[in-house]
Amino acid sequence: MSLHPQDRNLLVLATLVALGSAGVFGSMAWRHQGPGSVAPVVLTESPYAAKAPDAPPVKVETWAAPVAQSRGREWIYDTFTPPEIFYNTRSKQFTVKPPSSLVDEAEFETFGVELVAVKPEPFRLQLIGYSGGPGAWRGTFSNMITGETVLAGAGRRLPNLALTIKSLEVATQTVRLGESMPVRQTVATAVVLDEKSNRETTITNLSRVFTGTVFAFVSSPGAPGVREVRAGESFKIGEATFRIEKVETTPPAIDVVKTSPSLTQPDRRTLTPREPDEREPGP
Repeated sequence: MSLHPQDRNLLVLATLVALGSAGVFGSMAWRHQGPGSVAPVVLTESPYAAKAPDAPPVKVETWAAPVAQSRGREWIYDTFTPPEIFYNTRSKQFTVKPPSSLVDEAEFETFGVELVAVKPEPFRLQLIGYSGGPGAWRGTFSNMITGETVLAGAGRRLPNLALTIKSLEVATQTVRLGESMPVRQTVATAVVLDEKSNRETTITNLSRVFTGTVFAFVSSPGAPGVREVRAGESFKIGEATFRIEKVETTPPAIDVVKTSPSLTQPDRRTLTPREPDEREPGP
């Protein structure tokens, strides 16, 4: 295959340019590359000795001596004298008692009050039944203060309880009892006005209604009967005064502060219910 004269001329020209460039750059490289010189190695007569860097400065602080701990009633631990731990099946809590070597057992046990039970406070009027017919329904109410039973209808005022029955209705409703299937049941419903709080409370004959507050039953070891108390109340047993700071339902417990002339400082304790084999008061 023959090349066109014009293409042949371009090829020859490109070859000449390439050869000229190679010659120019080669001469420039040879001109700038002189005889290399290497710095001589100077050896000292002293032998080699390793040198370690200076250690960084270290800040030294002195801890303050530990503060002596109190040996009062709250002290229940000591070295090699473990406390005694008991499990209350009712409250599902562990109770810790100091070792006998630290606290005299008789002194520790004579707090003077023990918790019997914690109960939610029921509303002071409960609806337990009904009678009559449409337009003339009457409810059977239980007075939780006196234990009396009252038969009353809508519009009836109960002055000893500071309550007024505003309405009373009896109707069939769908009710679920426990895990069973829903059933149709006749239910009596009353709306009661509380004159003390100026609030309305709805009560039915299906279940007991509670106020939302709780109270506790406490007793004194060796004394008959129980005492009903609420948070914030105080009472005396002998020379000692007991104040109920808090009442809890889950788990049941109360916080009690005891003051007495024989105590140098108030005795604060959290009490849990006594063992389940002992008798509890009813609701």
